[in-house]
Parts: sequence; structure tokens; C-alpha cells
Amino acid sequence: MVKLGELLADCKLVFFDCDGVLLDSNGVKLAAVDHALAAYPAVLRERCKESFRLNFGRPRRWHFEAFQRLVGVAQEEDFVAASIDRYEQYLQAHYRHSPAVAGAPHLLARLAARGVICTVVSGGVEAEINAALAECGMDRLLARVVGSPVTKIAAINALLEQYDCSAAQAVFLGDASADAEAAIACKVPFIFVSGHALIARSALSASWPEGHWGGEVPNLLADNAVSRFCVSNQTIKEES
Repeated sequence: MVKLGELLADCKLVFFDCDGVLLDSNGVKLAAVDHALAAYPAVLRERCKESFRLNFGRPRRWHFEAFQRLVGVAQEEDFVAASIDRYEQYLQAHYRHSPAVAGAPHLLARLAARGVICTVVSGGVEAEINAALAECGMDRLLARVVGSPVTKIAAINALLEQYDCSAAQAVFLGDASADAEAAIACKVPFIFVSGHALIARSALSASWPEGHWGGEVPNLLADNAVSRFCVSNQTIKEES
């Protein structure tokens, strides 16, 4: 099996999700949801956090509108805005201290030295992402950071056009269903970074299209072997 560093070095353009891929920050985001909904019973908070896990990578407004339906407070006009405010207050105090995922800084530096264009495509807020990546020294190794409200599909297509890159010359590294969906929609190869993901690899299998290139690594260590997805009877299996 090919090693991650070797595979990416042959690309022209690499898209990274941020949370769970470059930064070990998924736990901080879950804690922020708990903080934002602290006034509600634990059973409701757990339902919302499960929704958050399953739909990780989508914009926070999408999540809190879903939480509003789950909590049953459709008549509370300020629920979404007030909850997002509490969520962001928690992130302001904790998010930028998220450590880098194993191998991330070295991999970015290695790719930059090879002339590979590295970008971030995230459902998070750009200012928060930039501040957190700067703490780890990774911001200077990235050509662009694109966050919400730009959708991941729109961001990928715009960056492909900006850098005159075909989908086959690029790859997207993500840890959520939203990342895989964007890669598939844009016909870009996808690598599932599983070590900090809030979903299992099997969560991708039901909708993985035959013929679309996909693989998995646990983190961003350059020497990781990329385990290829092989579709058989709509189930992802390791390629033998």
C-alpha cells in the first residue's frame, strides 16, 4: 500500500478539513455543544450531541437549527442565536489551544517543500480556524483557509478553478460524512482520517459510490500506509 506522504506529494492541490484532521479539536466542539445547551436536561443534550457527531462538519447554524427541533423549542425565537453565542464563547476560551493531529505540521511542511498547494476547507469559522492553526504554526504552510458560510462543495470547486487543477490532481482529507459527500460531489479522491473522527469508517459504506477513489489513515504521519476502500455489495472493505 502507498504511504500517505508519497501519495500526497504527487498531488497538485490538497484539501484538508480542520477539526479532527489538522487539529485534535473534535472533543472541544462537543464540549462547546454541552456548554451551549447546559440549561436543558442531560437526555436532551445527549440527543443533540449524537446529532452533532453524525452530522459533524456542517455549519454551526445548521446544527443549532437541528437542535431546536430536537429540544422542542420551536417557539423560542432567540434559541439559535443565543445558543450559538454560548457555543462561540466556549470556543473562544478553548479552541485555539487544540493540539495538532499527529504528523500534521511535518506533513504540511513536507508538502510545501514539494510545491504542493495545501488548503483548508471547513464548516467552521475562518477566524477561529486561523487563530488555532497559528498557535500550532501551521497557518504559514497553508495557501488558503475557506470556512462557513461557504459550503465545502463550493469551496472545493472554486479552489480547483483558482489553481487550474483537475479533480484527479487533488485529494480531500476529512473525518466526517460531510467531507466525504463534498469529495464525491466534486469527484475528488477522499482520504478518511479516522483517529479522531466522531464516526466509524462503516458509516461511510452505505452511500460510497463504486469507482470513487477512497482510503483511510489514522492520522497524518507521512509513513502511514493508506488503506484503500474497495466497494463490494455497497460495503467498504479493505483492498486485498
